[in-house]
Amino acid sequence: MASKMLSWQAENERQTREYCEGLLSVLKGDHLDPVLQRLQGKEAAKVSYTEVIGGYNSVKDDYEASAKGAKDVIATVFFEFHPVRKYSQI
Repeated sequence: MASKMLSWQAENERQTREYCEGLLSVLKGDHLDPVLQRLQGKEAAKVSYTEVIGGYNSVKDDYEASAKGAKDVIATVFFEFHPVRKYSQI
């Protein structure tokens, strides 16, 4: 019984990761990439900080609303998308 449970858990984690990585890729392409492309073009000076943050927030909000599966894997995939950096005080 324990073996079946571990097998199911591993498969659930795999499927959750696969789904969430694909979801983030689509959301990034829809919300963030267009803003980042503008930052690299002739219109770079016209892109506001608010637009960049808005693109990121759209990715985050849509991800939170649409991600399905193992909660710990959902959080891990998003963390890998946008890692939190730790800075030491000097």
